[in-house]
Amino acid sequence: MKFEDAFEQYKIYAKNQHKKQGFITHISNFNSRIIPYFKEKDIYKITSLDIINWQNTINNLNFKYSYKSKLFINLNSFLKYCCDFYNLKENPMTVVKNFKKDLIPKKYDFYNLKEFNQFIKGFPKEDFIYKTFFEFMFFCGTRPGETFALKFSNLENDYIQINSNLTTKGGRELDSPKNIYSFRKFQIDNILKKELSELKKFYIEKYKMCDYDYFIFGGIKPLAPTTVNTHKKKACKNAKIRAITLHQFRHSHATFLLQNNIMINEVSRRLGHNRTSTTLDIYAHTDTIQEKRVLNTLNSSRNSFFITHISNFKKIISHIKT
Repeated sequence: MKFEDAFEQYKIYAKNQHKKQGFITHISNFNSRIIPYFKEKDIYKITSLDIINWQNTINNLNFKYSYKSKLFINLNSFLKYCCDFYNLKENPMTVVKNFKKDLIPKKYDFYNLKEFNQFIKGFPKEDFIYKTFFEFMFFCGTRPGETFALKFSNLENDYIQINSNLTTKGGRELDSPKNIYSFRKFQIDNILKKELSELKKFYIEKYKMCDYDYFIFGGIKPLAPTTVNTHKKKACKNAKIRAITLHQFRHSHATFLLQNNIMINEVSRRLGHNRTSTTLDIYAHTDTIQEKRVLNTLNSSRNSFFITHISNFKKIISHIKT
């Protein structure tokens, strides 16, 4: 059986195993980087050497490890399916290791509080919805899709409930969050609470409906990511500051909390991570303030030792001279 023919049946199976956006990404990965290489091959004749040669082809394209690893997992899931449903005797990937991790660590750009305040001043008064959107992202750390999906029914007193996500692949639709740990509830600060209240009043005045469950950022329908990015770029230009991605405002929030000595388990909970190790792996290396504190401690300790050492050394030299 040809790889491509088996894959057509696999798609039916995979659709039931993934959320809509995940399924679209999964199939897209196959169509772009797996099917072109394997489509004419007989699934019963694919060898471990074929897998290694495919890996070499992918490595030559200089993709990031995270993407290559996903491709490896995607292909492996298909061949496991073939073992289960097409009596493939063994999965040729069992003896092949995943792609090698990048030696150069991934860089996570972010705004510190000073940079964020500079950025936010770049919004004109009429862009108050977009300004509030980015304030929410910076001070709450939600994923972009979670932020777009928020409605006022998700706001109760000063608590935000995350229970949905806006997908952008295959059309803009509300979906469940990324995973079970992404369902969460956290408090927002008083200033943000007042700003969201003003947004609700604005929508009621604009649409003349008091009991409608408006999207917090958009009203009747959520803001479009492309439009948000356009306003972000204009604000960056006005403020004369580099642009960062929407997701990097989430990085900014996490780094801001860690730099202000918020415990890692609370940072992880607010972000919706399933393990604190995930939070540490991503954000620990960005904490330059803590690094400066370590350096100051070392310098202080070394200075006191150096002063004592020099004083004793001078006494010894003086004694030798006499």
